[in-house]
Amino acid sequence: MNIIKLSIFLSFFTFILTGQTSLNQISNDLSNNALLIYETDKEKSISLSRQALVADPSNAYAWAVAGNILRKNKKFDEAENFFQKSLELSPFLKEGLYWGAENNISLDNLDEASQKLEILINACSGCNESVMLKLSLNKKKEQTNSNDVSTKDKLDE
Repeated sequence: MNIIKLSIFLSFFTFILTGQTSLNQISNDLSNNALLIYETDKEKSISLSRQALVADPSNAYAWAVAGNILRKNKKFDEAENFFQKSLELSPFLKEGLYWGAENNISLDNLDEASQKLEILINACSGCNESVMLKLSLNKKKEQTNSNDVSTKDKLDE
């Protein structure tokens, strides 16, 4: 009798896991499609990224993609919430760290971007995202420093 109950329980558990896996895959597919069509159909891209979140609200990658699409639309404050959720779900997700830090740079939150860069370097030391992020961060710091110098020069005049 216990073997039958255990068998039913395991079958049910396997069924649930299989369903979750397919929802996660659907969510990833929708997210990837949203990224692919962004340049040609921004509205459809936003819609697909939202559908990905509905398919699997626990998918950190889907949250990062949705944030990235908002970031590309210059909705930086709104995107920030999506990146925070993504990193809440998966603190070492390279897309969440990279796109989130790029969003921080756009918002002039250079300290937060630097923190994400450090995590990214530790999580995937040889990945292109850490190299590209470091370049973006250095460029923004140089721009900020040159703006500070020109403002100081104007004040000295």
